[in-house]
Amino acid sequence: MGTKRNYNCESIWNWHPEIVLVSKSPVTYKGFLIVSHSLYTSANTGCFRIKLKLIMPNYPSFCNAEISFGKQIAYLRNKEFSKDVKESMKSAQTVQSFLLQLQIIISKYIWNTDNNIDSKVETVNLLNDFVSRKNVLQDIKAALQSSSDVQLSCDGNLNIIKLSLRGISLKLKRCNNAGTPWKVVSSDLLDIPAFENLEMNVTSLSVAMTKLTWKVELLERAWEQLKEIDENCWVIDPPEPNKSHMYRRIHLSQSISVTITINPLSPTAVPTITFSGSDNEVKRQKDEVSNNIHNWNQECNIIENLKKLLNMYEFPEQQDSLDDVKGIISNCECGICFSEKSETDKLPDKICNNIKCMKHFHSACLSKWLQTNAGNQVVFGYIHGNCPHCKESISCPVE
Repeated sequence: MGTKRNYNCESIWNWHPEIVLVSKSPVTYKGFLIVSHSLYTSANTGCFRIKLKLIMPNYPSFCNAEISFGKQIAYLRNKEFSKDVKESMKSAQTVQSFLLQLQIIISKYIWNTDNNIDSKVETVNLLNDFVSRKNVLQDIKAALQSSSDVQLSCDGNLNIIKLSLRGISLKLKRCNNAGTPWKVVSSDLLDIPAFENLEMNVTSLSVAMTKLTWKVELLERAWEQLKEIDENCWVIDPPEPNKSHMYRRIHLSQSISVTITINPLSPTAVPTITFSGSDNEVKRQKDEVSNNIHNWNQECNIIENLKKLLNMYEFPEQQDSLDDVKGIISNCECGICFSEKSETDKLPDKICNNIKCMKHFHSACLSKWLQTNAGNQVVFGYIHGNCPHCKESISCPVE
């Protein structure tokens, strides 16, 4: 049986967090060596990040060991520098001691070599990048050690961090701001005023994880209410609801639908209710709501409340095929623009009152069409005229 080797990975990680063991045959370490100029000088300019690869075929011995560097220190590769590195390999007892000696050697050549101004500027830029990356690594490590259920992932450059919890994702981008080093660039959560200050003050990934958890827990009750609607009603819009949708457009009959928009911070309160369909049906349903609004009980299930509010025993069941269904829920195009969805991605929300016609229209399309006739009157924000198809009276909001 072979002797079990000790690669001291944890010790190397503690002193050189960006260098990892990538292969055991042959033993190969790869990553970035952090070099501080203060190892060799008394100045205080920062650090330098050196890419390297160390291959040790006779580990733990440095016999026949090979080391290569990245382009960051190409201008240092002279005979003296190579000689010092080789001498350090010969005298090194461990990988950790060699890396320490290497830090000192590189520091000496970086800060004592007479480089041109461009090289010095590049050095400072790399230094600043290193300091930023080091802070990110420490931030990630602290976040991963927390007891949160939030999952964390990042891109190869540590510029974008993705946090995930219960199907909700939050993406943050690293920025050069010591006070708030992270900026929220995308979120699956609803954009509501109560969350604005939360997303603006992301001081660390641990704080971001805590805020995401709090927001998800805060919206759980709203999602439960919407799930009840999805399971018990014929939802027309959105076609594929996600966690950011706080509304549902429900089919009520062939000539009318209702859009329910709940308050995410008070999901059992009376929602915002908007009817779409023929004028006669819309008026009738509005009257029903006015008469029954006092029956709304925040302690009751939202479905039961909606039944009382709309004076319905049951909601219509969703049909497998819409081909034979005529009315607002069918795949009907607008009778003016001949498209199912408008430029703002809305379905037709107006239907002609004439049961022999029942053409569908987007309110925006119908409003523009009615306004082309100078004889049509506008009363209390509504324009009145005739249906483009059957000439029956029709009206819609002025847009």
